Amino acid sequence: MPDAIIELDVSVPWEPPEGPGPGGARRRGAGQRIVFVAVVLVGVLLAGGSDRRPGLEPLWTAEFQVLAIDAAGGRLIVHRYQRAGADPVTEALDARTGAMLWRRPGLANESYGALTDRVAVVQLEQSDEHGRYTGRVVARDARNGEELWQRELVTFAGLAGDLVVVSEHAWPDEVDEFDDSYGSPEDPGVALPPRGHHERYLGLDQVSGAVKWSVELAPGTLPGFGMGEYPNLSGFSELGADGVLRVRDLRTGAVSGQYQLAFGGVLSRHSPGLPGQEVVLAAGRGGSEVFDLASGRRLWRWTGDSAAWNVPVPCLRVHYCVYGETGTEVLDAATGAVVWRARGYSAVLGDTGERLLMYRQIGDDYQPDDVAAFAVGGAGAVAWERAGWFVAGGYYQAVGARGMFVWRPVSNTDAIVGRLDPDDGTVHVFGRAHDFYGTVQCTATGDRVACLAIGVLFVWPLR
Repeated sequence: MPDAIIELDVSVPWEPPEGPGPGGARRRGAGQRIVFVAVVLVGVLLAGGSDRRPGLEPLWTAEFQVLAIDAAGGRLIVHRYQRAGADPVTEALDARTGAMLWRRPGLANESYGALTDRVAVVQLEQSDEHGRYTGRVVARDARNGEELWQRELVTFAGLAGDLVVVSEHAWPDEVDEFDDSYGSPEDPGVALPPRGHHERYLGLDQVSGAVKWSVELAPGTLPGFGMGEYPNLSGFSELGADGVLRVRDLRTGAVSGQYQLAFGGVLSRHSPGLPGQEVVLAAGRGGSEVFDLASGRRLWRWTGDSAAWNVPVPCLRVHYCVYGETGTEVLDAATGAVVWRARGYSAVLGDTGERLLMYRQIGDDYQPDDVAAFAVGGAGAVAWERAGWFVAGGYYQAVGARGMFVWRPVSNTDAIVGRLDPDDGTVHVFGRAHDFYGTVQCTATGDRVACLAIGVLFVWPLR
């Protein structure tokens, strides 16, 4: 019998036979249990990953306390604890069967920055006794875990096609910190600039580690990266205190455009805006400014109530969005005027171009809840709204990336897990899990979806 796929209309309350359990209390209790979770892999429960079984039970599960999980190329890469006091270990599992593909020892101060079908990029963060950065980036073959290359004194910045972009700490005696002469670091309304130091960025071949391009920035000139679907970069520019903006090709590092902006002063940060525009945040107070590249003139300034670092970012193809603590404001790209507001919704689940999918927390519950889609037209009219489902994936889960996953408790210990349809908000339930709680994360590769609850990894078929 094939796996059941249930389509729920969550606008109508649904009661399972067991009755709904006190999910909030269960999740609070789960936080106290995290340190007692076993850290030894207990193995595949349903060997072979056969799809010929009834119900919504997982294909296989594994019990271990995971630090991070990612999926690509039919593999699950898990970075997990071992016994108390020991360094973590990294394991690659076959997503269909749960079979271990490879296992490598890890370090407590390393993390996985990115995973592709070919490589796993590992970041090691550390400093010497004088505070000088001594970290490195290591690339492992995703098929067997063997080290492909490593580079010292670099920090992972993102992916650009087949390249790994890193920043190189080539001037160890220069201090990489913020200048607090512009105000208190505790004041969210003040934009602090970095202290003057050199920066160098490298584009490395993800398989060989060979340097494909190198860009060096003088003190006072800052990079600006546009972010696509995390961890992929969508743009690279550099801006100096003289207002000269250079746009670079992420594939080659070459300058593809140079513009003179009507800006002068100390920079805090900047980033690519909508096509033909740049978003600039000057040091101190004053808000963000959006410039037109062709003329160099400032189009408008944003001085909202949100923290200084909440600058306008491109959204909905032709607008800017400002994600604040109490809501989201959608701005007109030409004037900066507020077109509409989504009050209470401050976390973005995805941007389809036509709709903005947001979620919020309900009451004092730690888990994000109450997902809604706001249409471009109609002054931000709500296209659909779904309450009672918790987001599984956090702030980095993007539309179309690995699926949009949600879950909800159905008893004191059990939960159902589903995929959210961004078009109409329908939840297609694909799994049910026992002892499922905590800050759940889900990801997918091929026809498998893996969800990590506290201490247990669950894998279901994805259709």
